[in-house]
Order: sequence, then C-alpha cells, then structure tokens
Amino acid sequence: MGIKDILVHVDGEASTAPGLALAVAQARRFGARLTGLFARNEMYAPALLAHQPSEALLAAAEAAKAVFEAATEGVRTRWWQIEHGGAEDIVSESVFCCHYVDLVVLSQPSSQGIHVPPAMAQKIILNAGRPVLVAPANGHGAAIGQNVVIGWRSGKQASRALHDCLPLIEGAKELLVVYRRDLVTKDASTPQVNIIDHLTEHGLPARGERVVTEGLGVMDTLLSRAYDVDADLLVVGGHVGNILSFTGKAGAGTRHLLMHMELPVLFSC
Repeated sequence: MGIKDILVHVDGEASTAPGLALAVAQARRFGARLTGLFARNEMYAPALLAHQPSEALLAAAEAAKAVFEAATEGVRTRWWQIEHGGAEDIVSESVFCCHYVDLVVLSQPSSQGIHVPPAMAQKIILNAGRPVLVAPANGHGAAIGQNVVIGWRSGKQASRALHDCLPLIEGAKELLVVYRRDLVTKDASTPQVNIIDHLTEHGLPARGERVVTEGLGVMDTLLSRAYDVDADLLVVGGHVGNILSFTGKAGAGTRHLLMHMELPVLFSC
C-alpha cells in the first residue's frame, strides 16, 4: 500500500517549520495527501475555562494555515484544526487524529517553546499507534532514506519500527543495523532467525554492528553511529525496555533522542 496519507503538526511558528518541510518532501515523494494539523496552547484563561477558542487562537490558526498552504503548493492537502487549547486537549485530540493516517511528522521539540505542552511529541510517539517521523530543529526537508541506521532488538516495537520504515528506505545505498545481542539465535532448538537476512530479501544492503553499552548510553551510541556514517535517517522502536529502547521511566529513551537528535528519526511503538 505504501504511504498515501501523511499528517504534520503545524502552529505557524518557526519551530514547526522543519517538520513541515520534511512532510512536504515526503508527500511529494510518495504522491501522498498531506494534512496540516493545527494544535497550540490557548494563552487566554477565560477561553480555557469556557472551552472555547479565543480570538487570538483562531487568528494563530489562520496564520498557520496560510503558512501551510504556501509551503504545499502542488500537493494535495487538507486542514484539521484543534480549537481546544488546554494541554490535555491538545495532546489527546492530536493523538486521536494520528490514528487516521499512514505517517505522522513532527518537529523536534524546542526547549524554548511555549506553544504546545513540553511532552507532546513524546506522548504522540508513545500513543499514536503510527510511525512518527521527527525532523531535527535544523532540518530543511532534505532527502532521507539513502543512508540509514536502525536500532534493533527482537521485540515488538523495534520490529514494528523496522517494518514501518521500509517505504522510506526503499533503494537505500547504506543500511547499518545496530544491535546489542546476537542477530542469530544460538539455541539450536529454535529457528536461526537473522534480521540482516530478512532485510536482504527486501533488496536492502544491510550490515550489522554489535554494540556493548547500557541504559541511555544505547541512545547516545545510536546517535554517535548515525553521525559517524553521515546517516540521513535513524529508526528506533519506542517503548519501555532494556535494549535499544527506553530505560528507567517510561519514555526516557525517547526524551533523550528528542533532546539530542540532529537528524530525522523515525519512532514506532
């Protein structure tokens, strides 16, 4: 089926420009429809109490729509607008909207941002049930999927991330699979599974690399290797666990990657 329906979060500010540029590039690449989702904090307290949008929020939505339309000329689009500006509403309604598309695109959260809840990106990644592609703050919509690093473990989330990314990495020239445990089962009584073999069947030039590290050091290792090989995409499974995943509190690994990433990252749960 491929990627035919993409959603991107926009609020009209510069902080969401990288995600919009990356989303437009993917919409053009796949001939997909692109939905702009406006979601932004309500700054006017009486409007929050009334559960109605303020004039300022509606004006911000119109400005964001104008930015979206200017950036998507020639792309088939639609516009969705969340008018409830409370933090819980923004997150829950954004997650709800994500259930109805093939791919979600976000911008890397800004440490200075005040327009959305601080943990919005993380909560979408953990709850959307869709692959979430996050653009780095310095991104400009450059091509992705030619030189890829995948964080691998034999688990649901990592497997989903790997398979969710296949349309994005079709025709890749370099593919590095970083893992912590052996790729092939050692127990002779079980099938000799091998993720490199599986990726090769997809015509991908996959090679594996084992790392020895613990905790959030895994995330730093992934980022470091992606930087070393000049990757244009990092793929990870987002979940609570031990290997190439979140550690400690739920979402710790995602928070770490979102804070330190300097390339596009595809998350799946």
